[in-house]
Amino acid sequence: MTPIVLDTGVLVKLFVQEEDSWRATRLLQEAADGAYRLVAPDFMAVEFGNVLWKLVVRAQLQEAEARQAVAEFPFDRIEWLPARVLLAEAYGIATEHGVAVYDASFLAAAASLGVDFVTADEGLHRKVGGRLPWVKLLRDFEEA
Repeated sequence: MTPIVLDTGVLVKLFVQEEDSWRATRLLQEAADGAYRLVAPDFMAVEFGNVLWKLVVRAQLQEAEARQAVAEFPFDRIEWLPARVLLAEAYGIATEHGVAVYDASFLAAAASLGVDFVTADEGLHRKVGGRLPWVKLLRDFEEA
């Protein structure tokens, strides 16, 4: 099983119909079929809830849909890395690349494991993708 680090936006696409939602669904199905081992910082679930909350506040998602997504969050399909282990490296990545520490935590997770980081965040990808070739946009990600 190939490990990959996923960002929160990829999981949001499982529950909220957005561009590339079908790609997120396919990736999670491939993981369920044993092609990938999903890895993320342990605070991802809280960030997921925050993204859903913002969508509800902006009237882009119904409260009931957000609650259902929270209830169905795939905790058991993700290997969790403790934020306390990632923080120092994440801070260094954040200052070096000009990104938020929480985004850099996902980068630190992938860097520490030597694996791809799959993101739906085009802004983050623009900032670091040219310097960190293992940062892949969901729409471009294909197992080599």
